[in-house]
Amino acid sequence: MARGFTYADGASEDVELAQRQDLGRSQIQALAAGKNALVREHIARRTDLPLGTMVALAHDKNVDVRAAMAGNESATASILEHLAGDRHVAVLHALLDNPVLDHAIAERLAFHRKDEVRARAVRRLDAALEAPDHGRDHGVPELRERVTYADVVHLYEEPPARPVRTAPVRGYRPAEEA
Repeated sequence: MARGFTYADGASEDVELAQRQDLGRSQIQALAAGKNALVREHIARRTDLPLGTMVALAHDKNVDVRAAMAGNESATASILEHLAGDRHVAVLHALLDNPVLDHAIAERLAFHRKDEVRARAVRRLDAALEAPDHGRDHGVPELRERVTYADVVHLYEEPPARPVRTAPVRGYRPAEEA
C-alpha cells in the first residue's frame, strides 16, 4: 500500500459492513479495531457502541474518527469531557455541534485559545439561552415519552401548633382551677 493512501467509500467490503445496522457486538469491536480509518469512522457514528469501544475510538490516532466520536449523541459524558481536551479544531467543532454536550464543557470551550472554537462555543451558549429547556433525561430515554407533569397538590392541612411543654420548676405549684 502506498504511503498516504486512503480508502474511498465503497472501496472496501468492511466499509459497507460497518454501515449495516444489524451488527453484533463482537463485529462492532472487530471493525473498530481494524486498520481502515474510514471503517472506524463509520463505527464511531453508531449509537449502539459498547463503552470500551467508545473509549478506544475517542483515543484514535485519526482526527476524523475522533470527530465522529465527538459528534455521537450516545457518547457518555466522560468521553465528551476527554474529547474537549483535543487540540484539533475539527474534533472540537463536532463536539460543539453535539446536542447532548454538557453546558459546563461548552462554557469551558468558550475560553479556548483558538478564536474559531471560542466563537462556536459562544454561539452554542447563546443558542442554549434562547432555546427552551426540555430537561433531557440522558439516563432513561425510553421513559421520556411517558413523563407527565402535574401541579403540586397539598393533600392535608398543616397540623395546629402544639403547645410547648416545659419542665416543672422546684417550688412552683400551678394554680388550681375553681
